[in-house]
Amino acid sequence: MTVNRPQPVPTRETRPFWDGLAAHELRIPWCAGCGRFEHPGAVGCPRCLGDLEWRRVSGRAVVVSWTVVLRPFVQGFTPPYVVGQVSLEEQPDVLLDTTIESDPASLRIGTPVEAVFRDYPSGFSIHCFAVRA
Repeated sequence: MTVNRPQPVPTRETRPFWDGLAAHELRIPWCAGCGRFEHPGAVGCPRCLGDLEWRRVSGRAVVVSWTVVLRPFVQGFTPPYVVGQVSLEEQPDVLLDTTIESDPASLRIGTPVEAVFRDYPSGFSIHCFAVRA
């Protein structure tokens, strides 16, 4: 874990997401009117204009795509590391861009992964994904 990672600055709209991570939960905006998750979150549902509520998801997903970052790009991330896109089990068309803690040689499209949580000494938490056992 890299301690000097940039810290999030939660807004009123994103606070439920960051509060979820602090509780080691992955939360995504949900529209009760459409019965669908919306990510990234918006002020309202883009389909029916209904209100969104934040719901916990299992954190289980599959790898859709990934790349290995070999050069320093973002402060607090020490290369090499894997950046990927995962598809949520609850709703496969919800794609999350994330870091994946894995040997890149072991990844394949469809590799099952799950959210893991990392707590930082400064008081914030982040998530990433790791290959499921």
